[in-house]
Amino acid sequence: MLLRHYLVWLGTQQLWAGWLVAGLVPQTFSPPAVPLAVRSPTFSCWLDMHNGSNPMTTWPTFWNDQHTLGWAGYIKVDGVAWHWMGSPGPGNAGTWLSTAITPTLTILTVQAGPISLNVTFLSPVEPSDLVRQSLPFRYVYVDGISTDGKAHSIQLYADISAEWVTNSLDTAIQWQTKQTGNTVYHRVNSAASSPTFQDVAEDSIAIHAIALTQPSRQSVIGTDQTLRAQVATNGPGITLNSDLPGQSGNVRAGDGKFPVLAHAVDLGTTDTISSIAWVVGVVRDPILTFAGVARHSYYLSQYETLDNAIDAFVVDFPAARDRALALDQQILQDAGAVSQNYADLVSLATRQTMAGVELTVSTNSTGGWDTSDVMAFMKDVGNSQRVNPTEMIYAAMPALMYFNASLIGSLLEPLLQFQNSSQYTSPYAAPDLGTSYPAAPGNTGNNSVYGIENSGNMLILVLAHARTTGDGSLIARYYNLLKQWADYLTTNSLIPAQELPADARDANLAQSHGNLTNLAIKGIIAIQAMSELSQIMGDVPQAQQYGSTAKNLLQSWTTMASSSGEVRWNYDDPSSGGLMYNFLADKLLQLNLLPFSTESSSFFSQPAASPSFGFPLSSDSGFFTRSDWTLFSAAASANSSTRDLLISGIHKRASLNTSFGTFADVYNVETGLGAGASTYPNGYSSPAQGAMFSVLALNVPNKTVIVPPQVGGSSSATAQPSPPTRAKKDTAAIIGGAVATVAVVALLSIALFYLHRRRRSRMDLLVASEPFTAQPSMAQRAETPSAPRTTTSPSEAGSRTEYVQRSKAAPYGPPASEPASPFSQAVSSTQPSFTGTMSSGTEQLRAEMENLRREVAQLRVNQGGARDAPPMYE
Repeated sequence: MLLRHYLVWLGTQQLWAGWLVAGLVPQTFSPPAVPLAVRSPTFSCWLDMHNGSNPMTTWPTFWNDQHTLGWAGYIKVDGVAWHWMGSPGPGNAGTWLSTAITPTLTILTVQAGPISLNVTFLSPVEPSDLVRQSLPFRYVYVDGISTDGKAHSIQLYADISAEWVTNSLDTAIQWQTKQTGNTVYHRVNSAASSPTFQDVAEDSIAIHAIALTQPSRQSVIGTDQTLRAQVATNGPGITLNSDLPGQSGNVRAGDGKFPVLAHAVDLGTTDTISSIAWVVGVVRDPILTFAGVARHSYYLSQYETLDNAIDAFVVDFPAARDRALALDQQILQDAGAVSQNYADLVSLATRQTMAGVELTVSTNSTGGWDTSDVMAFMKDVGNSQRVNPTEMIYAAMPALMYFNASLIGSLLEPLLQFQNSSQYTSPYAAPDLGTSYPAAPGNTGNNSVYGIENSGNMLILVLAHARTTGDGSLIARYYNLLKQWADYLTTNSLIPAQELPADARDANLAQSHGNLTNLAIKGIIAIQAMSELSQIMGDVPQAQQYGSTAKNLLQSWTTMASSSGEVRWNYDDPSSGGLMYNFLADKLLQLNLLPFSTESSSFFSQPAASPSFGFPLSSDSGFFTRSDWTLFSAAASANSSTRDLLISGIHKRASLNTSFGTFADVYNVETGLGAGASTYPNGYSSPAQGAMFSVLALNVPNKTVIVPPQVGGSSSATAQPSPPTRAKKDTAAIIGGAVATVAVVALLSIALFYLHRRRRSRMDLLVASEPFTAQPSMAQRAETPSAPRTTTSPSEAGSRTEYVQRSKAAPYGPPASEPASPFSQAVSSTQPSFTGTMSSGTEQLRAEMENLRREVAQLRVNQGGARDAPPMYE
């Protein structure tokens, strides 16, 4: 129903310039909480709607469902005030009619006297634009129409409190109002910020902004009781006057009053309201520290000041709304082709998944922004303070593949960089970058119990990134490290013994025992993935070795783990069964290693007996399951009936209005209930719900993988020789070209050695060897999924390895011709490319490399290579 409801709404948007006619299609999807303004682990505002709660009398909450976020909204019609947000005392509650959820929007339809409103909360998802995706702001806008056909005197008002920046009502705060060229905004922050916090960021700044051009605008900071009473006073219009003499106080004063940041507009007498918008934001800088180095949100590399960033976001509203509508339409069409239930799940999962990815840059030696050093970080929201847990990235992988798989690379880069340093000595992959978000020092603990889990996750993710983006830079930089993990898996995967999956971290799932077949198969699939990675590197012997190992291990696994065509969950228990969710990795990466599918589990021999809310994770997990792994299993199924059965169970739970909390990934399949808000882990608002995109990710096309040349890199792959079999008349040209090439390569190698050593000696003067500190990564490309790169330039042709993949169906992509937005016009002259500005040393190296390439080209001309067609081999 949501898809039809949305498409009807989209049509009315286009016909009536933004006005939604409510109630044309009944809304049947009613989750217990809906996202309002969701951008990051510390900027995640939801509305509790469980058990039929009236959103007109309910305060929004933080994602953990334990902390109120003060946010009130009013409309005043002919002197009578109605509130459409929060539970403020003065005025009348509007009548809530319906709620609609799309991937980027939550729309509350409200009746306020003779005016029907649509209150729309827009959290833009801009995965192919790193600047826009990282901006820490969100929109709320109001459209309306008179239901009696008459014009009315209409005013609108909204405010937020300082509860957005601290977990305590007693925190000392300070506030101010600022004006830019196009915007007026209020800001509030703790007087003494702290970089250490559990959930609500104690080092943040809350922003409430509005365009200067809004009619008869008033922008005031005062107490909630005073300003809201002024709005609700009977009589025409609104006049706001502050009762706060200074610019500091507490979140809640001793008299019980809260300072609030308010904006009001007066539309005069009218019968329509056309998209009156406010902006809310939660700003932090730095985002976190990685290995002791501060990481800053990517958008700061574009804007010199916070004022500029806010101004651009406010001005961009009409274009941002149009882009969101186009994206929603594409996602819902893709997901709706599977089922309406699936479209609902994808809609609910999108914002919390993308909010889990925080894009960052570092500063360079001159204090400027190093946009070549893009890294992303993911907090283990709903479970712990872990940073970049590999199993969370693995679970979110399908959504990241669908939107922009370059984000996978940005998340993997800090994990790989740290584990490639001298500080990390374990033979297996680490589980995360530390357990104290927003600090990510790296994890050097003894995590051997999760060695198969994390090593398997990393290899699968690296291959998924390479195949979906065509970018082989991670493989090239960290090839030796990846081989080390593959070797570990070769030794340990078949018989996990006492090694455990990450599911063992949640006691509800009861997975703290060894010899789990699902864990073993992840390791075997990862070895096959390593075979593909070696093939990409041109390391044919290793590719063959890993491929042979994977097939041999699979043969043994099949003998030990299956009987009568059914796969058991535990080697030691023939009656055990479970969701073999790791099968999806084989299907998603098109490895064609497994002869099994989801249906191979004994769980599906009698599907009619499945519980109301889906299948438990396994026969030994009681009645608890994970929705992310259930969707992995759905996508790995061999037929649509099993797929739809699994999707249906998650949908029933997601729309169980009597449950509590935001979209959680762990719950009881008999009752539909999950862990309570005060219990950790509870899986609330986890980015692991990116697994809802698993079915759509199967249609994301592969690209040609290009491995760039490495200067002083860590890879040592052996290039695959190709036997010359062309006609005899070309032999001399080939030999001559080869001799010249060898000579030039030798010269180039010597030059690069001295350049690298000279540059390294300068670096050694600046950076101590201990402890480990983050080094700039290569620039992360932000290519759109619809623009694969499949060719190399002539200068690259001799120094890159190409690995051609099979194509799949086209994924979501932006419209072919998107009109330029005010945002792009405002920043196009100064916006850096995603390859970024390199340090002066790198620029020098690049210039000298280019000179050497010119010499190579000239030598080829002298040898006649430029006149002859390249040699061909059969």
